[in-house]
Amino acid sequence: KVDLVAKYPTYPDAKQFRLPNIGFSVQKAAVDKGIAKSFPIILTSGRLVEYEGGGEESRSNRWLAELQQEMFVEINPADASERGIRDGTWVWVTGAENNSKARVKALVTERVGKGVAFMPYHFGGWFQGEDLRGNYPEGADPYVLGESANTITTYGYDPVTGMQEPKVTLCQIAAA
Repeated sequence: KVDLVAKYPTYPDAKQFRLPNIGFSVQKAAVDKGIAKSFPIILTSGRLVEYEGGGEESRSNRWLAELQQEMFVEINPADASERGIRDGTWVWVTGAENNSKARVKALVTERVGKGVAFMPYHFGGWFQGEDLRGNYPEGADPYVLGESANTITTYGYDPVTGMQEPKVTLCQIAAA
């Protein structure tokens, strides 16, 4: 949370490998703007057992694709109730940077704690609520499309490897 930033700040801005890492500037701007007040839910992303990696291969396999047909966000019942969200309804998950948003189904569950949400990272083919299936070459589109969780995650790179860190961010969730 914000009170920990002063005690545990990120690394200073620096050029690492070929990329500038401006995590300190991004973090400071977010704290100064009070971003956490507008985006009070911690969003984490991760893997589903049914899918591999970004899902390109597994969402294109009809036997695996039938196991998870829609992109979703897991939201705690208390957070859902505060926002008028019901299980199985469409919601907008809005990220804290770049006006990013994703339209997904709500999975109201106690598997995530209050103030925390989860999205799988295996989906693609939609962007900010728009189905982009028509952009795939004929016969190349997967059986299952959905929003990409990584489009709403925030800036961040591991300073040792230079890998992006798209697994956690702050978000807001609202009924669509």
